[in-house]
Amino acid sequence: MADLTFKSLFCERFGCSSEEYEERAFWKLLYWHARILAPVIRIIKPDFFLEDFKFIRYLGDAVDARQAKVDVLDFKDLVCKRWRLLHTGLRIRVSHRKARRLAFQLFGQADQAAADAWKSLK
Repeated sequence: MADLTFKSLFCERFGCSSEEYEERAFWKLLYWHARILAPVIRIIKPDFFLEDFKFIRYLGDAVDARQAKVDVLDFKDLVCKRWRLLHTGLRIRVSHRKARRLAFQLFGQADQAAADAWKSLK
């Protein structure tokens, strides 16, 4: 059985195509208060969320919870190292905690489905 990526599990769970993944994941993982300002910021400064989308792309390629956790920790480190008032101070960005929680949920469900499939073969 081929490993399922976070992107494919996300798209299956939320009913989106792989082309819509980055945009849908961005809105799903944003802090709730950031959803108000994000549309305006994206118009004024289109590259403001560049690191967030890069993180979402890397997370999409993760094939298990361990790899997703590494991607989340890398993003967390980047956010801490590159402090910016809006992005870091006011948390106008995607939440690494939401991403980690969602990854563990999606990969946990996939692992459970695979275990159930193996049990049915016995």
